[in-house]
Amino acid sequence: LVHRALERVARDGLAYWSAERVATLAPAWQRWLQAQGHNAETAAQAAGEAVAALCRTLASDTGRWLLADHAEAGAEEAWSSRGDDGGVANHIIDRCFVADGCRWIIDYKTVHLPEAELAARAAVHRPQLERYAALFAGSRLPVRTAIYFPLQDCLVELT
Repeated sequence: LVHRALERVARDGLAYWSAERVATLAPAWQRWLQAQGHNAETAAQAAGEAVAALCRTLASDTGRWLLADHAEAGAEEAWSSRGDDGGVANHIIDRCFVADGCRWIIDYKTVHLPEAELAARAAVHRPQLERYAALFAGSRLPVRTAIYFPLQDCLVELT
């Protein structure tokens, strides 16, 4: 749910999103989660967390930078590559854009961890981000990868 919301903000533009607007979405998000099979209590908690994560992201300089209208920006974009075995591997990149002379590849992780543990959690996902970076191996720009934790508003760069 948080991924979908962040994608929507990135596509619509920051000017269309405010904490007030996000708060009004909680009931609809709760209904959607219940339609996906979650019980009312779990759906209410998850919808509340999604609202909190999105509001935290929209209120922070880092979050707003990630969702800003950058050159060559994409959100939840599908990519394909050939694996070592010759088969096709499909990838979904949460956020990708060019800023400050670099191509940024961002993956979102919605986890309940203390901030002190986020760098270690991000490192677990290094192979995934390296696969994404390989998609741009022929690019003239250096590639930087990072994990963004919207619940904590924490960006952990991996490169």
